Amino acid sequence: MSDLSNATITAFRQSGEHTARGFEAGPRQELLRCRADVQRSGRALERAQSLFESGDALVFCERAVAGLEPGDEVEVQMDSGQELAGSIAEVIPLDDSLLLSL
Repeated sequence: MSDLSNATITAFRQSGEHTARGFEAGPRQELLRCRADVQRSGRALERAQSLFESGDALVFCERAVAGLEPGDEVEVQMDSGQELAGSIAEVIPLDDSLLLSL
C-alpha cells in the first residue's frame, strides 16, 4: 500500500475519569501513528457564528486499526502540507480502514 499513501495519521484517546464534578480529563494517549491513504468525501461550508468546513474522509491505514474506537481523536498530516483534525466515526478492521468525521 505504500505506493498509495498520501498522509500520516495519528489517533489519540483522551484518558480521564468520571467524577461527581463530571469528566476530568487526563493526558491524551497516542494509539496509532502510521502512513495511510486518505480519500476525502463531500465537504460542506456551514455558517454558525463563523464560517467553517465539515466533511468526512475514508482512511486506509498501513497498520491494524482493531484497537481504535468511534470517538477517538484523529490528526491527519497530508503530504501536501494540509492538516486535518476530527474523530473516528467508524472502524472497519476487515481492511484496516477508518471513516473520519472532520
